Amino acid sequence: MKPDKLTVFEVFSKEKRFVIPLFQRSYVWNEQDQWEPLWEDISSRAVAHLDRLEKDVEGEVRSHFLGAVVLNVTKTPGRGIARSDVIDGQQRLTTLQIFLSALRDLSEELHAEKSDRELFKRLTRNPDCDDDSDELFKVWPTNSDQADFAKVVLAGSANELSITYADYGDSPPRLAQAYLYFEKALRDFLTSEELEAQIGDRFLSIVKAIKDSLQLIVIELEPGDDPQIIFETLNARGQPLLPSDLIRNFVFMRITDKESNRLYGTYWHHFDTDRVDEPDEDGENRFWHIEERQGRLLRPRIDLFIFHYLVMQTESSIRIERLFKEFRDWRDSGSLSNEEFLADLKAASGHFRRLISPEGDSRLEVFARRLRSLDTSTVYPLLLFLASIEGRPGKSAEVDQAVQDVESFMIRRFMWNLTTKNYNKFFVSVLAKAKAAHREGRSVASAIRAELLRSQEWSAVWPDDEGFEEGWCWKKLYVRSRPDRAVMILSALENASRTNKNERVNIQSGLTVEHLLPQNGELDDYPYASDEDYEREEDESVEEGREDMMHTVGNLTLLTGPLNSSVSNGPWPKKTRAMVEDSDLRLNAWLRNDPPRVWHEGKIWERSEELFELAREIWPRPDPAGDV
Repeated sequence: MKPDKLTVFEVFSKEKRFVIPLFQRSYVWNEQDQWEPLWEDISSRAVAHLDRLEKDVEGEVRSHFLGAVVLNVTKTPGRGIARSDVIDGQQRLTTLQIFLSALRDLSEELHAEKSDRELFKRLTRNPDCDDDSDELFKVWPTNSDQADFAKVVLAGSANELSITYADYGDSPPRLAQAYLYFEKALRDFLTSEELEAQIGDRFLSIVKAIKDSLQLIVIELEPGDDPQIIFETLNARGQPLLPSDLIRNFVFMRITDKESNRLYGTYWHHFDTDRVDEPDEDGENRFWHIEERQGRLLRPRIDLFIFHYLVMQTESSIRIERLFKEFRDWRDSGSLSNEEFLADLKAASGHFRRLISPEGDSRLEVFARRLRSLDTSTVYPLLLFLASIEGRPGKSAEVDQAVQDVESFMIRRFMWNLTTKNYNKFFVSVLAKAKAAHREGRSVASAIRAELLRSQEWSAVWPDDEGFEEGWCWKKLYVRSRPDRAVMILSALENASRTNKNERVNIQSGLTVEHLLPQNGELDDYPYASDEDYEREEDESVEEGREDMMHTVGNLTLLTGPLNSSVSNGPWPKKTRAMVEDSDLRLNAWLRNDPPRVWHEGKIWERSEELFELAREIWPRPDPAGDV
């Protein structure tokens, strides 16, 4: 490697293009972590130069190091502009170009010296290029950012940029946000009344900072240097490389330039460009880059997907912290061509999207919605495999049966408060048996069912009806920190209660959990059950008996938020009248004809047992001696 210490001016003043390879990640820098510190670096050097200009004193201003950039110089055909591929430092170079573009535009608006205006143009555009030519730009980002980058650099002003992205509201693309941040910071510096210096001297101070004080270490690779190794070991400022960044680089760096654009556009482009209507709290609106919580994992969706995909492929438990290394080892030992692998990855991503963002009513997607409340991610590799064979001839019903069995296994264990600690290894073993059955032409559903029924250990037992009923009637289903789990169970009961005689009602409003026996109800309205109505445990007080039953499924139902608030702690007769009048749920239809005159622990137990008969139909457990 050949390192040089260059100023920002020296980096960008030459007629040259810094091209971000298509396999690099999109722009990710933000205000708090990068833009603001960078502006502090720039403005501190500019203020130091301004101080010397005002005092008319000589002497060098201490230089400031902005970081390192690693380049791989490429051959330029014909009369094309010299080009270097950016191996590391793309976020920094892109941000500096946006900063310089804002500075250039303000120099025109605020009538800076002609020499300064020309200098800023030279730092942001290669000469003698048409506006529609990629060679115009000093930095040319990865595919997913190119359109936005061009709009930002060519906008001409913050006002024009805001008009361009008016439809985005308060969350324009991050490249546009960067421009607006630096434009405001520069405007405040250039027009501040706290500084006595003339605006011309303020522009000059920034010029001097760019020319003399703000430096980068530019490292050019030499023949024999391995760009892949360099990429894997370097991180951008404050933004560690994600496993998916390393994986994308690993995959596409092995593909020739001739093929890389086609394969990227066909198989990877959607990972960088698919958008959602509502961005997350960090302003991220790219579907695959939104962070998702699965159990203890909080990662971008693309990392979670590749993690589960790799477990599915390898049939082994891996740690997500070692995802890239595990992927590299697996890919190095694989036989698929680059295109075959990318095609399979893209197909699997469609299946994974159905699991984390289900929109349909297939048996798989119904389970996927319920699975979010169970918050157990270790089953995803198995579900990915089932989704991959679901569309094959004769497999739909088989997959539906397998999904129902897996859901029954997990729900029954959940209701019996059994541990999930061994699930990672257990579901990998189920996956291995399922894939083996598929390869051998045997029933995948039968293989999965046999594995679910095999163990009698607490860590992997599939509870029978007796155990399921015990957990069902006694489990404190409602927990304030996770009300979604109670909503999930009750919603499943609601859906299963509907028959072909009922209208298909699409409930748009959110449903909340209501305690039929209120948590804060009056004892006069809800007296304790007598010993005849409810058999308490030995030495259990009436208060303890009520506490045991308060949050069980027999005392819970679903209501809309407004109805819940209006009836919550009211007396039983008033509550039942309101629910009969305003609730259309089948879950509450039992109150329409001859509702109980009182509601206490005994009635809760009776309702739990009635609902259990429905639960047993929703989540059946087959006879181990039977077959699918």
